[in-house]
Amino acid sequence: MPTEDSKPAKIVGKEELSHLVAAKAHVDLKEADTMIDAFTETIREQVAQGHQVRLIGFGSWKLTAVSARTIKSIRGGAPIHIPSRRKSESTRAGRQPTLRQQEVFS
Repeated sequence: MPTEDSKPAKIVGKEELSHLVAAKAHVDLKEADTMIDAFTETIREQVAQGHQVRLIGFGSWKLTAVSARTIKSIRGGAPIHIPSRRKSESTRAGRQPTLRQQEVFS
């Protein structure tokens, strides 16, 4: 439960992220935006092909199978069949960055 002193975490969207990448990489804003688009599109493509994408110290993405199931409707209680499908799953990094990674990112 948050206290009165705590502030909500700042959310950085794509636009602000583009500005931050452009400043850090010393490139113009349009090029940084293109790099972010290419990064996210490549991850989507690789995951769609069934590959697991893993960036140590950042996170990983993969497809997982969700089996078919039958649930009860909250309106009337009629059974509803949900077919099996595949969904993408992302996980955040589970370990602290190495000293070398800390030097690179600081």
